[in-house]
Amino acid sequence: MKYLAIALLLVVPALADWQWQGRDQMREAAAEARRARADAVREMTQARNEARREMYSAQREWRTSVRQAHSEVARELRQAHYEMSREIRQAQLEIEREMRNVRDEVRRAARDWR
Repeated sequence: MKYLAIALLLVVPALADWQWQGRDQMREAAAEARRARADAVREMTQARNEARREMYSAQREWRTSVRQAHSEVARELRQAHYEMSREIRQAQLEIEREMRNVRDEVRRAARDWR
């Protein structure tokens, strides 16, 4: 019995030490898991922010191209309006000139007819 008590006295501290080592390993594993999770969250946040930046950049480029296209169309419409107005004025002048010619010819014909 005495030997059993001595053996237990020798084994109990070893068992207690083994349990503490197990707890330390568990704590280290939990800390490592927390660090890995924090790294994953950080990387995910960085990836999300990068995707957001790229999306905003693409939106800015799209808006710029739309504005440029709009201003180009507006410029072309103004140019077409200007050209059409000029052609209409020329046509009006031509019609007035032709009307004067017709009027002069009618007067001449009326004079010659008498």
